[in-house]
Amino acid sequence: MPLAFGLYGRLALDQVAYREVAAAVDASGRFAENFTNRGIRSYLWGPLMLFGDENDRRATAARLKDMHGQVRGKGRGNFEGERYSALKPALWKWVGTSSLLVFYTGYVSTYGKQLDAEQREVVYRTILAMSDYDLNSDQAAVPATVAEMEEYYESVATTELADNDFLQWANGSFDAMPVPTLFGPHWLHVLVTPLWRVATPLLSRPARVCAEAAAHPRMRELLGVEWNSRRALEFRVYTAMIRAGRRYLPKWALLEPLAYNRYRYERLRAAYTAPQLTSFAPAKP
Repeated sequence: MPLAFGLYGRLALDQVAYREVAAAVDASGRFAENFTNRGIRSYLWGPLMLFGDENDRRATAARLKDMHGQVRGKGRGNFEGERYSALKPALWKWVGTSSLLVFYTGYVSTYGKQLDAEQREVVYRTILAMSDYDLNSDQAAVPATVAEMEEYYESVATTELADNDFLQWANGSFDAMPVPTLFGPHWLHVLVTPLWRVATPLLSRPARVCAEAAAHPRMRELLGVEWNSRRALEFRVYTAMIRAGRRYLPKWALLEPLAYNRYRYERLRAAYTAPQLTSFAPAKP
């Protein structure tokens, strides 16, 4: 569901609480150029890797790895002298794990009380199996189980996650995101800008609350989150709305287009195979 990424995408801020990652994305300049465009591009990688056919999935994963190979150098400004390389196994593992956790954490936070430990494991391993993110390195591999993931996250949270200027800038930018310019003519961007500026703080409120509810305690600390009963109630309202939408809205209104395409294909495949014989051997008397 695109809604899952929209409401829980803010969890990805934990990536730039890792100083080397923050130095890399800050040096690219693409976040500062247009924070919204950068977020849309990040989102669009996901459906191709998760719901494309096998050839497209593998090609997308290979392209992602090749492009990340260009991300290496030294930080600038507040990250002056900080060396980074996106293909460094420790960084690749962190970005891969935290990217997966946007979807896993969002799902279990929405359905937490209805999921036991075995079901949570199924959710995690399903998302892991659908992705093709690992490098050819054991040190870069995303943890294979929930227990291993939780142990790994705690280790990184304790030893690596820390405040930095880019983290705080990115956190504030979520509430004042610029008009996306990837689609449509310039005149349309200018036309919608006043409405966009009014609507963005209102529309970003559910995303802020959902991400704060699901965030790791270390990230709540770094971002100065003050969780209280009013926010907890607000979060319960949002998750109830998500669950209701999942139950009552049609699939085409809920699913990411590539996911809906896959859903329709599997339904059609089932319809074609249902009448088929299970064996061509002669029937036994």
